Amino acid sequence: MPPRALLLDLLMATMDSIATWATAAGDRDRGLAWRDAVTARMIEARRYVPYEELVATAATELGLGARARSLLSEKWPAMRPWPDAAALDRVTVPYAFVTNCSTKLAAVAVERSGLRPAFTLAAEEVGWFKPAREAYVLAAEQLGMELSTIRFVAGAAYDAKGASNAGLSTVLIARRRANEAVPKRIRVVDSLTEAVGGVSRHSA
Repeated sequence: MPPRALLLDLLMATMDSIATWATAAGDRDRGLAWRDAVTARMIEARRYVPYEELVATAATELGLGARARSLLSEKWPAMRPWPDAAALDRVTVPYAFVTNCSTKLAAVAVERSGLRPAFTLAAEEVGWFKPAREAYVLAAEQLGMELSTIRFVAGAAYDAKGASNAGLSTVLIARRRANEAVPKRIRVVDSLTEAVGGVSRHSA
């Protein structure tokens, strides 16, 4: 059965945050290493701690100076959606974003996306970082739907596994070819257009 609603990761599945981290760090590899270091700390912490603190700590440990942190803040409002994010304008079911960043940074990214989600749920509001089950459960509650009736669209393997373990039908967009292996129950696609297949109108 087609899903009754979509939940999407904001900063990898929908927005090209990779380019923003790369610009701040000086190149793509260092940007990804920085972003991955922040993600590792979120997974370890589970409960929410200020996102900006994790960003600063990871930057210091990787030898990135204050200039990199400043550039990340400066470039965040210029973050762009992936070109295929336009597929969300054609979906025929409600959709919302679930993200691990702060409420403030999430709002900036959503405004930049130009999209109109039913809501955006940031880890700061949930009190937990994905892949903790609580993040997905609260998002489903806000939609007023059972987990099993919702499709989650992830942009990272850890998020896809967390959503699937929580009981959501899950699709992973391979934004990074180096993504770790995921269970066979998680469908891997190349674009957001593919990820929302079955619940979107064809473009004119």
